[in-house]
Amino acid sequence: MKEMSVGGIYIAPRSLIAFSAEFLWLMLSAVALVLINSAATKEPVSGIFLLGQTALLVGTYLTIFFLMDLYAQEVMTPGRAQLLGLAQALALLCVVFGILKIGTTILQVDPYLALVHVLLTAIFVVCARIVIDRVAISARPMIGVGVVGAGSLQQALSLERDPLRNLDLRLYWLGDSIEDAERKLSENSNHSPALGRLVIDRDLLDDPGSVAFLQRCRLRGLNVEDLRSFAELAYGKVILGRHLVSSLTTSRSVSSSMDRAIRRARDLSIACLGLVVTFPIWLLISLVIKLESSGPVLFKQERIGENGRPFRMYKFRSMYLNARAAKGKEEWTTHEADPRITRVGSMIRRIHLDELPQLINVIRGEMSLVGPRPFHPAHVELLDSLVQYFGLRHLAMPGITGWSQITCDYDASVQNREEVFARDLYYIKHAGFLFDLLIMLDTIRVCVSRRGAR
Repeated sequence: MKEMSVGGIYIAPRSLIAFSAEFLWLMLSAVALVLINSAATKEPVSGIFLLGQTALLVGTYLTIFFLMDLYAQEVMTPGRAQLLGLAQALALLCVVFGILKIGTTILQVDPYLALVHVLLTAIFVVCARIVIDRVAISARPMIGVGVVGAGSLQQALSLERDPLRNLDLRLYWLGDSIEDAERKLSENSNHSPALGRLVIDRDLLDDPGSVAFLQRCRLRGLNVEDLRSFAELAYGKVILGRHLVSSLTTSRSVSSSMDRAIRRARDLSIACLGLVVTFPIWLLISLVIKLESSGPVLFKQERIGENGRPFRMYKFRSMYLNARAAKGKEEWTTHEADPRITRVGSMIRRIHLDELPQLINVIRGEMSLVGPRPFHPAHVELLDSLVQYFGLRHLAMPGITGWSQITCDYDASVQNREEVFARDLYYIKHAGFLFDLLIMLDTIRVCVSRRGAR
């Protein structure tokens, strides 16, 4: 399973193969496009010019493909969804190339040649994905995975309902003891697909009979893996239980002072650059907020941060002044079509521009760019009473975005508390530079395409 993850995020094999093939095509075809364009205009080509134009073309293609979700597993199989997404991406590419050509001098390629390249790329993407899909079906047959663990794990993992098609795996429940697993393996050796792996709860391996059982599994050709490690990578969340404290407190992201120093330097530099780049947006948002309704531009609210320390989090005000008091009770989350939200607030919340002032919290060292979402003290008090070990999520600095924010609906974080908590802990356990980078890129995709968690 480890070879299937990138920075802590599982990447489906078909997505990796498609990305690699399309990247190679774009590199080679972009070089050819620039050389053909230069031959047509009879202008000499320098190495720097060739490299710059190629990087611009390839970067634009891949960025738009990513933002339009063309590498999502559900559009890897040829069909209507793939063609629709590709058509939208190519239309957006034509618009971007037109803007770059007409409004700037950055892109120095003939528009007609660029259009031909777009059409050829469309043909290549469709054909390549058809081939990848057919080869993948024959080269990667479904693998059966036997699962041995407590009944609570079966319910937590939804083994009977989720065949993990993206992993080309199908799970079979073999019981909650070594004896049950041995009996089922002996009684039924005709699983379809055939069992090729066995994942087992490490607690069961303390049984004296486990050694002989593992030897027999090896003779059957079954690779044995730890159930919790398998489930973490497959589902992108920690399996809740009594192992949480020991596994979290020894994770590198929590214990390494060097990692924390590097993270802080990264956060500070990106946050300062972000403030400079987005300053015109700050001015525009501040102006329209003041024009629509009375009250301050910024909204401040107490949140719980790292190690349980409270701090004031900043956002652009998106609700009418004293909206909470007008409701007659404390209400700390909003919902769709909430009457407390202003028209401007609704617009900036759709693409999360109301979160921009949290860059101030990052600079002050109260938040990170990536981390668990900070909750209001009222939420923390409630969730602490409902979820065991909930305080573990405060081992990490809270973030503007994070793993649970892009995979779960934050608006339903109290109702969906265990799912959010499990994904927060997964992030804390696997946090690192590459994982953070992938989360930030996926955040941009979610904000631009408005597909994914809300």
